[in-house]
Amino acid sequence: MVAESGDWANLPDPIITHILTYLSVTERFRAGSTCQHWLQCLETPLLWRTFSCGFFFPKHGEILKCFDQFSHFITNLTITLNQGDEQNRKNAVSVIEQLTELDDLRLTHLTIQFKGDNPLFYAGLEFLTALNKLFTKMGDVGKNGASSLKYLNLSGLQANFDNEFINTISENCPNLEYLNILNKVLVCCVSPDCMTTLIQRCRKLKILHIYHTSLSDEVIKKFTESNRAPLQRLGIVCRRHEKYGEDISSEAWSELLSTNPDLKVDLGFDHTTPLHRVAQIIKPEIPVVELHLQTFTMIYEEVNLAASFYEDTLEKLIVQTRPSKELNEALLNVAQKCKKLQTLYVYCLLEKTVVDKILELRPKMKERGSYILKWEMEAEPWTVGKEEGD
Repeated sequence: MVAESGDWANLPDPIITHILTYLSVTERFRAGSTCQHWLQCLETPLLWRTFSCGFFFPKHGEILKCFDQFSHFITNLTITLNQGDEQNRKNAVSVIEQLTELDDLRLTHLTIQFKGDNPLFYAGLEFLTALNKLFTKMGDVGKNGASSLKYLNLSGLQANFDNEFINTISENCPNLEYLNILNKVLVCCVSPDCMTTLIQRCRKLKILHIYHTSLSDEVIKKFTESNRAPLQRLGIVCRRHEKYGEDISSEAWSELLSTNPDLKVDLGFDHTTPLHRVAQIIKPEIPVVELHLQTFTMIYEEVNLAASFYEDTLEKLIVQTRPSKELNEALLNVAQKCKKLQTLYVYCLLEKTVVDKILELRPKMKERGSYILKWEMEAEPWTVGKEEGD
């Protein structure tokens, strides 16, 4: 046995490397310092291509030493932090700044996630400044033929994105294939004209998640141009801005589908969306696979519309509303009509007979446990796939 012979230092390199892949970044760094052989294996690029760093307490800043040593290997980076603490923010920004200083920047995937509450009046300016410099550096590196950013997920970065910031992204990261800027700030300042420019520049873009207020017919039509990758997924969230916003026309949606026949759309409405706008925005031409109706208002008519419009496409439905007889009937209608329905979350009480009937109509959904359907009040959070008495 290796443990009995004390021969851990002489394990083959592939085995040591495999062991190190199971450790967190800090644990891996410590394990590599146990002996010279393990330290040599720590230099294996494969170990550092995907790098996740979390900053929740000041002591987590120790990861910066590890990042500084191996950042030139990193292609896939995730930064997670509690932004309520100033030191956590400084540590996270330091990671971005260290990347910017690299001569051989290889980053292709970047995700930033805030997990706490923003300080009062916090706008995330230090993150936007650091990211602007990083994207500009990536643009300069890309001119020399190096790989550029393909995946950018800023949905967890609660900062105020504006046209200038988005233009910096599109100008310097033309190889983007995935972009998510649904970051839950109160006001979206990204205009349709700005998105038109981004889509014009990023011709490989396949997956895009943005607010409805940043869309227009012109933006949609940009995806129909030749010599660009087909759009695979479009995520849209509607909020208070739609009170004065314009709909995307049925003609624009039809034209988009004619050139992107495999497109899937996620469509969401939050509690700030004017109720009358929900029925105006959802259209039968939209290939909706995931629909969020989280309005906390009487929404059963719109649920029935969804059952009628999306019976051939809808896979996931999330509803946050008030209980009513009409809602029970509407949800049964969805379960009966929508052949591809796999997930159903309803955040209000239903009649038990209705719950039983829905699960009878969708046995695979019950088998997977991909539902929230309650007929008795219980403490939150409600657990997916769990019924009373389980």
